[in-house]
Amino acid sequence: MMEALNAEQRGDMVEALMPEAAGLVVDVHEGSAEDIKTRLSGLSRHELEALAVVLAAIADPDRTMTDALAWVTFDEHGDRIPPSRTTRSEKAVRELAPQMRRDMAGVDLVAVNRAIASDSRGTVALTREERRLAIEVGLRRGLAYDVLAARLGMDTAVLKRSWERIKARARAEGRPVPVRAAGAFAVVA
Repeated sequence: MMEALNAEQRGDMVEALMPEAAGLVVDVHEGSAEDIKTRLSGLSRHELEALAVVLAAIADPDRTMTDALAWVTFDEHGDRIPPSRTTRSEKAVRELAPQMRRDMAGVDLVAVNRAIASDSRGTVALTREERRLAIEVGLRRGLAYDVLAARLGMDTAVLKRSWERIKARARAEGRPVPVRAAGAFAVVA
């Protein structure tokens, strides 16, 4: 992980990843899903973690989400969409950031994201907490139960029971109850 490097090594890695960060920004704005996949697949887990930090450093946390996403005028199919109050927020990026949970220590977020990726099919080994987080993140992103279950190598009924336990645990701990995204997708690329 990043803490295994000293400050000079972290700085060198950040400098080395600036072109990749810039390339990813351009690919997201102007490229294709294949361009993004190709760029990211060539990076190690540690480089991906560092890239996330570099991209976060580039972003302005005081910018509103409306401003940050003003360039997005199309949906996931490339069709034009008008700006909408339901999809854009006047809140600043920092206001939408969830509070950091300290119970996430030891959770490999990259593994969680890889596990819910479209090509995983249960091939990523997860701990109990990572699997719980993968279920929560996948459903909050709008994945259908059966799609997410297949990606995690789980039975759909088991996944649904896990989701109910996740919500019950949040209620019991007085935390905000996670909400499944409206209009779950049957198939997500």
